[in-house]
Formats: sequence, C-alpha cells, structure tokens
Amino acid sequence: MSLGTLHTVRGIIERRPGYRFFIAVHEGGEWELEPSRRLTRYLDCSVTVEGVRTGFNRLEVVRIKQDGEDWPPSQSWTR
Repeated sequence: MSLGTLHTVRGIIERRPGYRFFIAVHEGGEWELEPSRRLTRYLDCSVTVEGVRTGFNRLEVVRIKQDGEDWPPSQSWTR
C-alpha cells in the first residue's frame, strides 16, 4: 500500500493520550487518524471511514459516517 491511496475501514473511534485519534478496525489492527475536531462526535462509536493514507498507519479522513447511516450527500462549494 502506497501513500496517497484511498482506504475504507470500519471500526470504533478512540482517543488516546495526547489527543490522538485512532480507529480500531473491526477485523483487527488500527489506523491513526489525522487530527480533526469533527472526530469527537464519533468517539466510542462504530463508524465507516474513507480516508487517504498519509503515513505508515495514518489516514486523513475524507468522510465518515456512523454504522447504519447513509453517507451524507456530497457538497459542492461552488453552488
């Protein structure tokens, strides 16, 4: 897996010391997530994350949703 690739993972959002966010993947393993204030609303929730790989085990979240929800509609900032 190379940097810049898009990944879709399901797991539980956790916060660790130093305010670092992780997703504990349901199938095993974990990804560290780039810091974002929007992640706090998903703490300890089962979610699906689409993100771009920015490091060995690090993802920048492109979009996120709680399990059982639909993806939010895509937004256009030019409308």
